[in-house]
Amino acid sequence: MLLRTGALADIAALQELESAARTRYLDLQNLAFVAAAPAIAADRLQVGHVTIAEQEDRLLGFVLTSLVDAQLYIANISVAPGASSHGIGDALMRATMQRAGTLGLGALTLTTFRAPRWNAPWFGRHGFTPIPDEAVGPGLREILQRQARSVDPATRVALWRRI
Repeated sequence: MLLRTGALADIAALQELESAARTRYLDLQNLAFVAAAPAIAADRLQVGHVTIAEQEDRLLGFVLTSLVDAQLYIANISVAPGASSHGIGDALMRATMQRAGTLGLGALTLTTFRAPRWNAPWFGRHGFTPIPDEAVGPGLREILQRQARSVDPATRVALWRRI
C-alpha cells in the first residue's frame, strides 16, 4: 500500500469513494440519512490536505485534514467498501499523527458520531478522548454549531488526541 498526497485529478475519485464508504450507514435506522448526503464538496478537498492510501492505482481510502485553532482537524477519513478491517484507516491515522508532529502542532481534533463502532469508538482505540469544553477553540466551536443545524448534537462528540 502506498500513501501519497492527493491532487486535483483525484477529486472525483475521492468524492466517489467517500459516498461509497457512507453506504455502511444504510443499515442504521437513526443514521441512514448519512448515506444519502451529497458527496464531500470539491472545494473542501482542494482547500484541505488529503492523504490517499492506494494499491496498484486503486484508491483504498483517504483522510482530509485542515488547520483549525492551531490544531490538525480531521474533516473526513473514509475507507472504500471491501477494504475496511485491513489496516488502511490505521495507516492513514498514523500518517496524520506524523504530519501533525512534523507541523509542530499539539493535537489532532475531529467531530464524529458517538456510535457506530467505526466512529467515536474507532477513534478511541487510536487514543482520542473527548475535548474538554474549555479547550474547544472558536474554529471547532463554529464547526460544531454548523453541524448542529443538520444533525442532532446529542449524537455527536468532539474528540482530540495530544501529540
